[in-house]
Amino acid sequence: MKQLILLLCLFCTLVQAAPVKVGLHDSAPWAYRNAQGEITGVDYDIVKAILQREGIEAEFELYSYSRLLKLFSEQKLDIASPVAVPYPGAFYSQPYFTVQDVVISKSNKTMKIKSLEDLAGKTIVAYQQASEVLGPDFSAIIQKAHYLEEADREKQFELLINDRVQLMVGDAKVLTYYANKNYGTGSIQMHRIFPSVDYPAAFWNVELQAKFNAGLIHLTESGDFQKFHAKPRF
Repeated sequence: MKQLILLLCLFCTLVQAAPVKVGLHDSAPWAYRNAQGEITGVDYDIVKAILQREGIEAEFELYSYSRLLKLFSEQKLDIASPVAVPYPGAFYSQPYFTVQDVVISKSNKTMKIKSLEDLAGKTIVAYQQASEVLGPDFSAIIQKAHYLEEADREKQFELLINDRVQLMVGDAKVLTYYANKNYGTGSIQMHRIFPSVDYPAAFWNVELQAKFNAGLIHLTESGDFQKFHAKPRF
């Protein structure tokens, strides 16, 4: 009996010591693999710093957004970031992942985009599910435009740079990263017609959520949160 109890205690210890599985959205500069194949990025640095401060060992992996949500919904991930979809039984951190969707055009094109109405009649490419994420007003206006959604960010830019589309819709931080990296600073013009949205990370364990929130507060108050955002990503 004593041996059985010892084995059970050992098993519980091993289970508790298992690294938490963290899934991040594969999207530079938020989370991506560098030239050496290592995971890096703004969100990766933030989540990693929080978990390390709380003494939580973690294994990170990157996924497309639809894959990230699918794995989290199946409880194959302990933490997923960012998550904009409510799941029954899940717990959420304080919102910290700020997305500012924008419209961009080539800098050498004169485009005046000051409201959603200015998108009517234009040729536009956006990320997958943008028509749902950006709300009913956007969904209505793109019915009056030549609109398509493309998952591959590089292909989106090829369409824009080669004048296959006039406009591109996406996160300002992501689009700036790709434009500067592949086409140089000043290659795009940015039109800010959407409000910013703050997203949380999601958890299946309430204690993990509480520790993450505590670490997030410390990271913000220490100034490291802002430093991760300001860090060059090329």
